[in-house]
Amino acid sequence: MLVNPNNGLLLLLALGTFLLFTGRQVLGRRLVTVVTVVILVLSLLQLDRVMLLPLENRFPIPEPLPSPVHGVVVLGGAERARLTHARGQVVLSDAAERLTTFVGLSRLYPNAKLVYAGGAGGLNEQRFKGADTAKLLFKQLGLDSGRVQFELNSRNTLENAQNAFELAKPKKGENWVLITSAWHMPRAVGVFRKMGWSVIPYPVDYFTSGEMELRMGFSGLSSASSVTWVSREWVGLVAYWLMGRTSELFPRSE
Repeated sequence: MLVNPNNGLLLLLALGTFLLFTGRQVLGRRLVTVVTVVILVLSLLQLDRVMLLPLENRFPIPEPLPSPVHGVVVLGGAERARLTHARGQVVLSDAAERLTTFVGLSRLYPNAKLVYAGGAGGLNEQRFKGADTAKLLFKQLGLDSGRVQFELNSRNTLENAQNAFELAKPKKGENWVLITSAWHMPRAVGVFRKMGWSVIPYPVDYFTSGEMELRMGFSGLSSASSVTWVSREWVGLVAYWLMGRTSELFPRSE
């Protein structure tokens, strides 16, 4: 797992500031200068956007979907399961579109099979299942959870695909739609294809408009944090390919 750079930058800034009031003022000034330059570069160069665009633009939104749609699979990750349990109401992350789109497609295709794939991503929070949050949301939005097959044990994208395949048992020639965040879609599609499951990518949860735009303002540490999780996805793509988990390094539309 990549370390969040925000903590490192803040620690270096604090150390540099401390050294300014000691006999190590030269080193302190250098540390403060380096941290300031790094934050400015990350913010002004929009490195997070540059890294996100190829991921989010890799698969277009399928319009229209082929007919018929035999099934829809959604990957978990939008649920804040521990907070939902603590507060007694649905708490979602900024990837909530995964679930709302899933509900929308379930209404458009009332005869389609529905599969939710997502256990608990953290080893220390296995008792808090994303499916419990999803079931509560589906009930509130009028989707009968009895229509949905829930996969509860996966911890990563590979297990999402493997366990969903066991539940869905897709037949050759069937049209199955896969919903996940646009930035995560290339790796997810690669894993599904490696298993012989040719899904129709339906990307959601966008962070960019699809074009490189001049963004005014100062994002500072926010950009550093974004660079970290986007870098993690690129590393995941390469790692999955090297381990033989995906059909190709950077999957594209068929």
